Amino acid sequence: MKNMICYNCGNLIETIPLHCGHSMTLNENTNRWECFMGPDCGFINLDEMLCSKCAQKCNM
Repeated sequence: MKNMICYNCGNLIETIPLHCGHSMTLNENTNRWECFMGPDCGFINLDEMLCSKCAQKCNM
């Protein structure tokens, strides 16, 4: 299994939001997995996932 690393700071992401785990899709245009992170963020490429600290900084 591949470790998920924060796209911004490089820290290991140990958990993902539950709603992301329930709404993963394969983007056929990019051939990459994405998950829906809510109406504010939309779909996020799993390779560009942020840790909770970086996500909080971005939402300020």
